[in-house]
Amino acid sequence: MGKVAVGVAVGVAVVACAVAGMVVGRRVGSRRKWKRVVRVLKELEEGCETPVGRLRQVVDAMAVEMHAGLASEGGSKLKMLLTFVDHLPTG
Repeated sequence: MGKVAVGVAVGVAVVACAVAGMVVGRRVGSRRKWKRVVRVLKELEEGCETPVGRLRQVVDAMAVEMHAGLASEGGSKLKMLLTFVDHLPTG
């Protein structure tokens, strides 16, 4: 995708977000309802959040599986292909 297409896509996304914000603001109307909407969104965000410690455990487990998969065939459930890079891209 070219720079112009990316710029247009970003512009469209910004306009869509602005319009969505206006629609939500008008429909909610009262401050009490708006606070409830914000509280529900915060609860959703907190419920979907993954602690950094858990993410590090996942990264470590994946690294172990990748090394085992490269070390021997059948050494891991994660299938790996041993490949080599002959030269770096120039473009």
